[in-house]
Amino acid sequence: MAAPGMGRAEEWLADYTRRVGDIQRRAERTQEQIRNVRGRAASPDGSVSVVLAPGGRLETLDLTPRALELGHQRLAATITQTIQAAHAEAATQTQDALLPLVGESDAMEFLRDQVGAALAEPDEDQDSAPRRRRGRDDDEDEPFGGPVLR
Repeated sequence: MAAPGMGRAEEWLADYTRRVGDIQRRAERTQEQIRNVRGRAASPDGSVSVVLAPGGRLETLDLTPRALELGHQRLAATITQTIQAAHAEAATQTQDALLPLVGESDAMEFLRDQVGAALAEPDEDQDSAPRRRRGRDDDEDEPFGGPVLR
């Protein structure tokens, strides 16, 4: 009587081992795809192009001679917008790589929400307000960089 039970147990174990192997192979493919993610974008006028490596590291920044004609403020804005577009492209590639591994699940929805929040446009009020960088000298008399509200 032990033999039939052992057959089912062996079949279950073989099936389980196969499924674990499949998951491991999908995870390895996903890791490789994520390592190769490159966010690429160019400004609408083609004066700025960027390539971002995994993790958002700026890999290349190319400026055409036309970029120098934009003036420093427009050039800075164009570079920023182009980098944001490359981040969005990299996020899409990462999500596409993870989809076969996690499927349409709560985890995938959470990832989409987090990426969406990270790529959301900043509030215009915040963006246009000048930002003042304080040096360490301003903070010497106050613990932890001063009060929360100034």
